[in-house]
Amino acid sequence: MPRTRRNDPAELIRLALSGIDAQIAELRDTRAQLATMIGQTPSISPEITPAPRKPRKLSDAARAKLSAAAKARWERERTAKSQKLKTPSKKRESKGTPAKTRPDTADAKKGKPKSPTPVRKAKTGKAK
Repeated sequence: MPRTRRNDPAELIRLALSGIDAQIAELRDTRAQLATMIGQTPSISPEITPAPRKPRKLSDAARAKLSAAAKARWERERTAKSQKLKTPSKKRESKGTPAKTRPDTADAKKGKPKSPTPVRKAKTGKAK
């Protein structure tokens, strides 16, 4: 077997095709030999190809309907795109600063800075 480049898929496919072609040729030879043994003429069957399609012929009315439908479809697409561009994006709108960063209005009015942690007053009562 011939050496190939390891990661070249085109080369691998080329080798696979050449192997298949060799097998097909061998099978055709075997078929011809068997056909002559039973008295048939060894004929190679032509490749089956579908008949070419004829283009469809549309009436003028059908062509007009198709054209109108396509124009309506494209018009819907255009209007949908323009509507998407006109509508504002639905990002979450902020309602000002969050509550944690807002100063307490009662303390702010008094002029006292709010401490980050609440301070507890120690009990000054006498122990019994």
